[in-house]
Amino acid sequence: MLKSLTAALLLTTMISAQALASGDVVLNDENESRIREMLTGQGYEVGKIKTEDGLYEAYAKKDGKRFELLLNGSFEIVRTEQD
Repeated sequence: MLKSLTAALLLTTMISAQALASGDVVLNDENESRIREMLTGQGYEVGKIKTEDGLYEAYAKKDGKRFELLLNGSFEIVRTEQD
C-alpha cells in the first residue's frame, strides 16, 4: 500500500511539474480577480475569463464594442481582437 501511495504521489508531482514547465497558466480566484481589476481599470466591462493555449482569454466590452483579450502569465495583454 505504501508503494502505491508513493507511486501516486510521484506521478502527481511529475504531472504538476510538467504543466508548470510547459508554460500553462492557471486560472484560480486570485488570478481571475487580478485580471478583472486590471481590465476594469482600463475601462473594460469584463465577462467570462478562461485559459486557452497557455494564455488567459478574457471577453470584455468597451465603448460599446466587444473584445477578446489574450494575456500571458505575467498578465500582460499580448493580443486584442475585436468581435
